[in-house]
Amino acid sequence: MNSRVPACLTIGSSDSSGGAGIQGDIKAFASVGCYAASVIVGITVQSMEGVLDRLTVPIAVVEAQLQTVCENLAVSGLKVGTTWSVELLARLAPHLAALRRAGVPIVVDPVMMAASGSVLAGAGEIANAVAAYLFPAGTVITPNRREAALLVGQREECDRRVLAEAIVKRGAAAVIISGGPEERGDWFFDGRRHEHIDGERYGTGAEHGVGCAHSALLAGLLAQGWSLRHAAHEARQRAATAVRDGLVHFGRSVHPVDILRLSTRLLAPGDRARP
Repeated sequence: MNSRVPACLTIGSSDSSGGAGIQGDIKAFASVGCYAASVIVGITVQSMEGVLDRLTVPIAVVEAQLQTVCENLAVSGLKVGTTWSVELLARLAPHLAALRRAGVPIVVDPVMMAASGSVLAGAGEIANAVAAYLFPAGTVITPNRREAALLVGQREECDRRVLAEAIVKRGAAAVIISGGPEERGDWFFDGRRHEHIDGERYGTGAEHGVGCAHSALLAGLLAQGWSLRHAAHEARQRAATAVRDGLVHFGRSVHPVDILRLSTRLLAPGDRARP
């Protein structure tokens, strides 16, 4: 008999290039054995290098998606990615609070900067709304260094220990800040203990979707009962490996991660599936 497969839900935006956003989250969930469901808040016109245009899904439709998924699936883990308006965050907040009270781990990835540097959301009003509406519901917040600085109104060069403490002081239960170009690993702080999660940094140029993959991996592992600390270590290692194995034949200056190790799954002509 098969083990019970947990269902994970991602709330975020579609990426037409397939490497990040909802598409990236689905792959990351699958890579750790989770069934993926989605609530789409926006559609992007996107390449590996950046976002060219976007279309916002009406908030009533976003809420309907969320309610329908939760009525039909026993959601075991949730990731919140790109959210484009204060109004949307305010409307999502009570739903997320209810899920958190029910014991669902929630990973908040406050996407405001893509790996390419493209700005995905306003730095001021949205950052304050993320802190007000998403921090209280989140099990862990997963910004990169630039996003962490925006969330607490600090300079990007600020030490990650300082940024992490400031984020927790604003109401987050725990935070994992990914490193910049010159840094190895992530910085973990749960309000009590700081920890540098060391790891290799690969210069393949395959960074499109790495932040999305990391946060979705965390949600998938937490859905399976992993402790936050152990999930943080495992997600960091898997995300780094996805960069190492990135699909460098796609894209120009930036390439997509390969969280599913697709190159190892290629079938030769005549290969047949096992019955």
